[in-house]
Amino acid sequence: MEQVERIIQESITQLQINDLKIAAVRSLKQFAIRQYNIMVREFGLPSVFLLLMATLANDEEEPVKRLQAQNELNKRFEFELPVGVPLQTFAKTYIEQNVTPVLDELAKVNALDPDDVSGRNSLRNRAEMEVRYNEHLNSIEELRASGHKLVICSVHSDCSERCSHWQGRVYSLDGTSGTTSDGKSYIPLEVATDVYYTTRAGRVYKNGLLGFNCRHHLIPYQPGYKLPVVNPNVEIQQRLITQKQRQLERNVRAWKTRAIELKDINREEYLKARRKAIEWNKRYIAYSREHNRAYYPSRTKII
Repeated sequence: MEQVERIIQESITQLQINDLKIAAVRSLKQFAIRQYNIMVREFGLPSVFLLLMATLANDEEEPVKRLQAQNELNKRFEFELPVGVPLQTFAKTYIEQNVTPVLDELAKVNALDPDDVSGRNSLRNRAEMEVRYNEHLNSIEELRASGHKLVICSVHSDCSERCSHWQGRVYSLDGTSGTTSDGKSYIPLEVATDVYYTTRAGRVYKNGLLGFNCRHHLIPYQPGYKLPVVNPNVEIQQRLITQKQRQLERNVRAWKTRAIELKDINREEYLKARRKAIEWNKRYIAYSREHNRAYYPSRTKII
């Protein structure tokens, strides 16, 4: 676990949001344990120990340990070939029957949001949520620092039910309520943003307007500003398009992950997974363009 700890600490060095750093460490430790348990179940503890040593040992500091582990692994996985069966054919069959299924299972194990008891939210999604939320907080402070008292919230057609009631309205940044010079009512921004909910695990989150994954933004209000009102039926249709985009992104990432897992194990399956990832990415881009939506390469990237 010492080497795993080192890798995790290196992976979070560029994170600037403290809550995300804490969540990432917890999540990646849990992820490593789940992956480790799967390998131990399938290959046995001694082999997994040698495998980890062969892959995680530092090349410069522990080259001898790495070489010893690799040699021991080679001995451990030597096979008595069936008579008349070429080595290449036997190795391919063994990998397909014994190794590939385990890699498929490992590829399906995601690093999860450690604070989501449902087990549905990934660490990837948590990171995006935290970054957006942090940007919202910075934006509000910048507007206040610039001396703006009133702001208006943007409108988008695939708005979530959580934010639908609040979009397109005017808010104050100084806690006051009233009416603008052109007759629009405004209320304190906190009325819309400070909406709290409690998870089943007992954690309390503020998740109203500009909460997690909210794509709205605020702009300084000027008399005469009027944003469009979205038809509720259009909102429903647009939300479905957004959901389809997210599903297509997940498909791309799944095939990319499978390709990475199989790259040095089974070239045929690796190339197949790579082709599938490219095909699904093309579908994602085409679907987004068809519905006049932006597509995000960062959402399909595997680091």
